[in-house]
Amino acid sequence: MTAVGELHGKIDNLASDLRSEILSVRAEFKKLTEEVRRENATLATRIGDLEEEANSHANRVVALEAKVNTLSTQVSRLTDKTEDLEYRQRRDNCRLIGVEEVFGNIRPEKAVAELLKEALALDYTPTLDRAHRRLQPRSKDAVAPRPIIVKFHYFQEKVDVLRKAMVAGTITHNGRRFSIYPDYSAAVRKKRAIFTEVRGLLRRCSGVKYGLLYPATLKITTPAGDQVSFEDPIKAKHYIETNLCPRDTGESVS
Repeated sequence: MTAVGELHGKIDNLASDLRSEILSVRAEFKKLTEEVRRENATLATRIGDLEEEANSHANRVVALEAKVNTLSTQVSRLTDKTEDLEYRQRRDNCRLIGVEEVFGNIRPEKAVAELLKEALALDYTPTLDRAHRRLQPRSKDAVAPRPIIVKFHYFQEKVDVLRKAMVAGTITHNGRRFSIYPDYSAAVRKKRAIFTEVRGLLRRCSGVKYGLLYPATLKITTPAGDQVSFEDPIKAKHYIETNLCPRDTGESVS
């Protein structure tokens, strides 16, 4: 009986210890659960703030994109207007390439007018408002004189000079060859330069007429009289090689 009593006492002690451990674990678990809940609540608040801030940034990005698109459109329109104004200022101008630097003591306007009259066999002396070298340092190489910018007083005289220069092909003065071109802006010259290869192909096509319209539209007239226009040199090249069959001269196109 004594042993049974001792056994029951030990069992009671173990049961008491076990209950204490269970209560302790429950308290610890409850404490941890409450901490997790508090952290979850804090995280939920932070996530909400971040979502709100992200939505705000997204709205700002949308607004900025719309503003950028508007400004891009305005810049493009202003660029077109600027180029058009520059063209209008240059519409009476020509550019002479390859004319020797020295004119002596004669005024540039008078010297260039006499040069044009003699070189193109004009029956009149062009009226020039201004004539000057391009504003750049003079080359030490005498073979590369600076271009001359000429402003005609009468637009029709400028047109007549360009037409006769085109018909003449090769123009010389004092035994030196020079060329006459419209005085386009740098932006327009860059646009027109992309058709250099295509124009080289067209020179090899028999019976084909072509020209570059302002600012940079290639117009082709076929031997049959059909007219086509291109603003893309790649499409123009494909059309020429497919329909006009340029003859092979054995030379590379520059």
